[in-house]
Amino acid sequence: MSNSFYYNGSRYVPRSERDQWTGYMLASLASWGAYKMLPHFAKPSLSQIQKEEKFNDEYKKAMDTAYVKSGLKEHGVQIQPAQYDMYVSDYSLGKNACYEPLSRKIKLNTDKAASLSFHEMGHAMNHLMGKSSKFLQKMRMPGLYIAALMEWFAVFSRTKPKEAQRNFKDWVEDNCGKIAFLSLMPVVAEEAIASHKGIKLAKSANLSKPLVQNLKKLYSRALLTYGARAAIGGLAVFASRKIMDYYTFPQKVDDPIYELFG
Repeated sequence: MSNSFYYNGSRYVPRSERDQWTGYMLASLASWGAYKMLPHFAKPSLSQIQKEEKFNDEYKKAMDTAYVKSGLKEHGVQIQPAQYDMYVSDYSLGKNACYEPLSRKIKLNTDKAASLSFHEMGHAMNHLMGKSSKFLQKMRMPGLYIAALMEWFAVFSRTKPKEAQRNFKDWVEDNCGKIAFLSLMPVVAEEAIASHKGIKLAKSANLSKPLVQNLKKLYSRALLTYGARAAIGGLAVFASRKIMDYYTFPQKVDDPIYELFG
């Protein structure tokens, strides 16, 4: 076999193109299967949002008070009622909310999901009044890009034996699952801080204790979604890398007959 090679006195055979494509297809399937689990982790928070809709008037009243007490108005932050948007989205339907740092607007359906406003005000406070939390917020997009890059590293074919000396690229490929997981943790941490600040705002606005407890339940379930995203992202990359290693590492030839007639 003319394409075989030697390393430290042992003979190795590169994997066939068929093996590499098999590894790629199975790795892609494993990654797809892992990410398909994510919607299941979002169901508890979506269900809790719907439950809180019946208390929306109370949340909305507390939201207005919290907005004034937060000092966000002085920083140019506005609450934008998403129910009046021209297009249908999770925000206009009351299934989600967001804070947009560039426009300094909190976007949510105030007639259905005012319960989410305190958390989004927490994001705004992280952005405009925090230090470590502002850093975590700035790390969100780089973290997402790094996680996406690790998925690319995960399906990279190995071209040298396991026994070969490792370099930085090999180290990244060996640890791409861990790197993907850690790169997504700033998102989880910043979300947790936003929820903590949101709960404090709700209390300062004299929201009733039962509804404060409901907010804690809602925000903890929402945080579970982000934690699951980080865990599944790391797991998907790790599984893809292991599958590709199995199918793409060059094979060591130990059979003397194979050596003689190969």
